[in-house]
Amino acid sequence: MAETSSQINSLWNELKETLKLNIDYAKLTAAEKITILLSTVAFVFVAFVMVSSIVFFVSLALVMLLSKSTGIFGASMIMAGIYVVFLIVAFLLRRSLIINPISKFVSYLILKND
Repeated sequence: MAETSSQINSLWNELKETLKLNIDYAKLTAAEKITILLSTVAFVFVAFVMVSSIVFFVSLALVMLLSKSTGIFGASMIMAGIYVVFLIVAFLLRRSLIINPISKFVSYLILKND
C-alpha cells in the first residue's frame, strides 16, 4: 500500500511539474508573439509616417509643376482628383490590399508552431 501511495504521489508531482512547464511555455510563446505583433505595428506606423511625408512633398512638387500650365487652382483640383481616384481604388481593393494581408499575418503569427 505504501508503494502504491508513493507511485501516486510521484505521478502527481510529475503531472504538476509538466503542467507548470506547459504554462511557462505558453507564457513565453505569448510574450514572443505579442512582441512580434507590437514591433510590426510600430514599423508600419513609422513607415506610414514616412510615406505620408513623401506623398505630401511629391504632391506639392506636382502642384507647383502643374500650376505653370493650369494655374494653382487647376493644379490643386487635379491633385485632388488623383487622390479621389486612389481612394476609390483602395476602397474597391480593400480586401486584397488590407484585409487579407493582415489576416494572413495574424493567423500565421498565432498558428505558427516553433
